[in-house]
Amino acid sequence: MTDNIQIRRALSKIAWGYVLLYLDFNLSVNGHTLNVLPNWAGYLLIFSAIMLLGSELRSLLLLKPFCVLLGVVSAVDWVWVLLTGQELTGRFFLFSILLICVGIYFRFQMLTDLALLAEECGIRADSLRLCRNAEAVIQVLLMLPLPWKDYTTLAALSIGLLIAGLIVCGCIIYHLFVLRNHFPAEETPEP
Repeated sequence: MTDNIQIRRALSKIAWGYVLLYLDFNLSVNGHTLNVLPNWAGYLLIFSAIMLLGSELRSLLLLKPFCVLLGVVSAVDWVWVLLTGQELTGRFFLFSILLICVGIYFRFQMLTDLALLAEECGIRADSLRLCRNAEAVIQVLLMLPLPWKDYTTLAALSIGLLIAGLIVCGCIIYHLFVLRNHFPAEETPEP
């Protein structure tokens, strides 16, 4: 398998992993709500992509521990919701905040590394970087300890940020699939 085909497979896994991370499809059974598209599966796909891209992007290998942490915590929460109907990590405020910060860093650095990969292959990645920055800013703004639900202006701002966040998530997924399509799906025979 050539490097381009391996890169395409890895980018496919990352793009589908991001779909799983951003898309929640909840199913309610007996008062319990369960995400049918679990985040841990997205982190598993991204982890396998990191292993495939490790030789191309050495800095991407530094994200492995964060991917494992986020995936394991997501899996524990998913099982805990399945058993009790509530998230386990939501009970520990500081741990939740730490996980949110690690998640923001992980996604920011992942998109940074993918933009570098694109530019090394002669593909412009300005749009991907813009989406990466917008996502980080929106996530940080939503974490600010403001009374988002109490004041009309802040509630409107939070709704606007959520809508902007959805648009940015869609753009990120779109750009990941576009980046993937720049690499061939199969080997081209040499003349």
